[in-house]
Amino acid sequence: MQTIEAGGLTFQIENRTLGKDGGPALLVFGDVDGQRVQILRFDCFHEAPHYHYDPTGKNQVHRLEQGADNIRWAVDQVRAHVDEMIRTAGYDDIADQTDMTTVKSMADQIEQALRTEPETA
Repeated sequence: MQTIEAGGLTFQIENRTLGKDGGPALLVFGDVDGQRVQILRFDCFHEAPHYHYDPTGKNQVHRLEQGADNIRWAVDQVRAHVDEMIRTAGYDDIADQTDMTTVKSMADQIEQALRTEPETA
């Protein structure tokens, strides 16, 4: 598991398994009233890739195209739209405080971490 701090957000890169499926995942955390809250999660799974808005709250799940480069898609969303996605998840204050210039500057590092996260045993 790797953690990257950027633009007021915490990006956690890990390998997740759900039943017989799994793969690299990007978890996006922000600070809500002094508590670290998971705002977004991109599960770049092999069989059923998807992403979540507010995974520990309303948990809106959206499917991604199987077989596509979903790591690239997830990082592109972070690079260009993470503030908008945070707003969609219901965290306007965090979106307002997100430094998109810093997030964009760290996007390549986030992608590299996702592509190199070791498989879980």
